[in-house]
Amino acid sequence: MALFVNGGKNVVQVTAYNRAITAIYKGAVKVWEAVRSCFGSGFWNPSKPWMQSEGWRENKKY
Repeated sequence: MALFVNGGKNVVQVTAYNRAITAIYKGAVKVWEAVRSCFGSGFWNPSKPWMQSEGWRENKKY
């Protein structure tokens, strides 16, 4: 389920005054964040394959 849709399509980039918006907040709650990863362009880059020795970073809660 997407938080933001425009014409039935998921919003992948938000711009204002020709600048990219990296996050959108409603009050103090972040409701959208720009993705900056291998999936940021919407597809996997085949020239950079997944390394079997790599894994997801562990999210540490303090």
